[in-house]
Amino acid sequence: MHIAVGDLLREEVAKGTAAGTRAKSFMDSGNLVPDEVVVEMVVSRLQQDDVKSAGWLLDGYPRSGSQAEAIEREGIRPDVFLLINVPDSVIVDRVVGRRLDPETGAIYHLSFKPPPAEVVDRLVQVRAPGARALSLSPRSLRAPRLLRAQGQQRD
Repeated sequence: MHIAVGDLLREEVAKGTAAGTRAKSFMDSGNLVPDEVVVEMVVSRLQQDDVKSAGWLLDGYPRSGSQAEAIEREGIRPDVFLLINVPDSVIVDRVVGRRLDPETGAIYHLSFKPPPAEVVDRLVQVRAPGARALSLSPRSLRAPRLLRAQGQQRD
């Protein structure tokens, strides 16, 4: 199962779960969601039957040593990490083109997943959690995309 932690955060907030409610308070104030809240969400998702039976891939998480240590304390230990290096220009293009439909929560990209004409006027630019303003500095945008694969055997 592909689990994008950003999507997981938005889903938990939309569902109004306890962790989602805690995350929303941080997100609404422009702060990063603490590791312990995100770890709670990740652990909960990984314990669901569909994930247990299919295996899982964490997309974009962990992004730091403290996050990796936090999930390891919860018994989550990756079998494989993939680090994907992406040119700065591609990262900038991906970030500046993202848009959110605040009514549906749908995420679009102006080039890669264009929104339907009927929603264009209500879209807002997506910013990174905790970002108070969009920074176009490649250094500020670069975060390793760590993909975690589990439950799959190699030949």
